[in-house]
Parts: sequence; structure tokens; C-alpha cells
Amino acid sequence: MSEEPFSAPHTLHSALSRNTGYLVSRVGVVAQRRFAQRMATLGLTTRMWGVLNVLEAEQPITQQALAKAIETDPSSIVATIDQLERDDLVQRRPHPSDRRANALHMTPAGERTLRQARKLAREAQEELLGPLNDDERQQLHELLFKLAEDAERYDPPPLAVTEQSSKRRSRS
Repeated sequence: MSEEPFSAPHTLHSALSRNTGYLVSRVGVVAQRRFAQRMATLGLTTRMWGVLNVLEAEQPITQQALAKAIETDPSSIVATIDQLERDDLVQRRPHPSDRRANALHMTPAGERTLRQARKLAREAQEELLGPLNDDERQQLHELLFKLAEDAERYDPPPLAVTEQSSKRRSRS
């Protein structure tokens, strides 16, 4: 064991740098922090950013379908939607084909905010991927996508989603 403390503050210790999982985790923490800081300048959380992106692609959409799309517990999406609605970024309107549900829609302010947020997200990504050339960036993206798709085997959906699904099946 070394007597002197490890003194290089921005260098990975060799005992850690050999572990790919640690490296992915470390880069993920740094990326999340940088991303969250940029989103905070617009009053958004990373979850709000995700909601706005999916909402733009899928609107109108129910809260339940949105929660499933961003892989979060349906009960925890309510507070996020409430905040987005208070900030005039999202509106709840009667669903066109289901009177029991609300449909979520982006407002013009939500569309403007999303455009600004995407610009900030690109800046954060550019900063993170700065050391990589275009081919390396593409390869990293493809490999991370492959891992993310497969990760679901080891990380099941939130419990509330699983419980609701099994309750619906048992009623059928």
C-alpha cells in the first residue's frame, strides 16, 4: 500500500480505470451533471426535457402513455406535468377518444423552450464528446444504444408499471 496519497486530481487511478462499468458510470455522472446544469438555466429538469421531447413527437398523448415512453412510474410523472403546466409549457386537454383521460399538448412557449433546451443539450454533448472524432462518436453512440437496449433485461420497468399491468391482466 502506498504511503503517499494519490495526488493527480484529474487522472483516473489505475485500480479504477481497468473497470469498464466504473468508466461508464463516471462518464454518466459527469454527463448528467453538465446536462442538468444547462437545463436548469431554462428552469427544466432532465425529466422535463425528456417529457418535452417525447411530447413533441407523440402529442397528443396521455400521462400514462408518456410515463411508459420515458420509462418512469406513472404516479411520479404527475408532478412533472403539473410543473410544466404551471410554467405554461404543456396543456392538459380532454382526450379526443377517451373521455376519462386528458391529452397532453405542448404550448408555443413549450415549443420555444424545447428548441432552446435542445441547443443546450447539443452544447453539453459537444463538450462531452470533444475528444472524439466523428467516427468514434458514431461508434460510441451505436455501442451505447446497443447496451441501453439490452439493459432492460437487467433493469425491469418501475414497479408501479409492472403492478398495473398485472392488475389489468388479472381483470381480463
